Amino acid sequence: MSEGVDLLAALREELASRTGTDPADWYPSFRVRHAMQVVLSVLREMEGDGAVLTQLLTCCTAVDPIIQAGLVPAYGDIGQDSLALDPASVAGVDNLRAVVLQHTFGLFDHDGDLALGDAAHRVGALLLEDCAHCACHMAMAGDTPLADISFHSFGVQKMAATDFGALTWVNPHMANADLHDAVVAALRALPQLDGRLDRSVRSYGLQIRVLMHLPAPVRRALWNQLARWRVFVPSVSDEERRGKVSYTPSLPGDWVAGHMLDGIADLPRQEERSLEATRIFLQELSPLADAGLLCIPGAARAHELPLLRFPVVLESAERADALVKAIGDAGCYCDTWGRPALYPGALDPGAYGLSPDGDLSAWPTTKRMVEGVVPLYTSVPVEEAHLVSQTVASFLKTS
Repeated sequence: MSEGVDLLAALREELASRTGTDPADWYPSFRVRHAMQVVLSVLREMEGDGAVLTQLLTCCTAVDPIIQAGLVPAYGDIGQDSLALDPASVAGVDNLRAVVLQHTFGLFDHDGDLALGDAAHRVGALLLEDCAHCACHMAMAGDTPLADISFHSFGVQKMAATDFGALTWVNPHMANADLHDAVVAALRALPQLDGRLDRSVRSYGLQIRVLMHLPAPVRRALWNQLARWRVFVPSVSDEERRGKVSYTPSLPGDWVAGHMLDGIADLPRQEERSLEATRIFLQELSPLADAGLLCIPGAARAHELPLLRFPVVLESAERADALVKAIGDAGCYCDTWGRPALYPGALDPGAYGLSPDGDLSAWPTTKRMVEGVVPLYTSVPVEEAHLVSQTVASFLKTS
């Protein structure tokens, strides 16, 4: 962007243009977890103590803001087809302040999304939409966005090719006008990004490449020390695996905002590549799902929007790990997002209200999905998508 351009205003204009909303209702932040913390802190201040219903097939940084704001995370089971909260789980939570609709991997389930929103609003809770995996796309109720507040992330390994930054949409027609005004005031009051952090994010790409070439124990120790010195901003810090949120909620600096704009401009290309890979995975893996060799969530099979990952689910963690290894052995990359729960895993389960052994038996569908999910990359060339599909098929038929 040219010198003198109001980068934050340009970001608001871009998100509004892509979602059919008003730029005035969008609020930038350095990270989406920071915006969530601010919103939930205001919610607690206005409405008092209570619970936020969310899910365990998620990143720990999606739950940390609940804890940091002084509210209590409550966990509901997810739907096998949507990988989002089952609307029936809302009825089991007392003193509910908010419900999180997460579009896992970019999946949308129109009927389920509407049902979850209705269930939340019936008990007077806010519907918070987590669009970390699908920035610039929102659940709709007719011609208008469904959520009360919608969080969009441009963080590490998201669809837009940038490593930091977020925007939050606040519904101007929120039922509680006083709460709306307080949330808006808090998001508008975010301070400038800490100067040391602003400098450190500019070298994130080089830093992560160097760190990833070090032995794992050395990498983790150096990773944590550099993060404490504020000269490296990891995607997830160790304190964020213990229920904390790292750093003070802030605005994105100009460098981050510029990269966000570049990433948004590149979204059509990235999304078209995702759609093409998804079409290949569906065509080549659906027969295996029909034969019972794996599970493909229904919302993935009925996809209409680009997916950040194409999820397939095997019968055990051991089998899922073996498939990830087979994909890697074929020369392709596949991560394990979603395994374990609260990815990349809670270092202090008690901080999240979980048992020390991380038992998920109270949430049977979540347990099955967490143990067996393999998220196939969609940000790949056509040739690689075919190779991944062939590797999955060969693995399932021979092992």
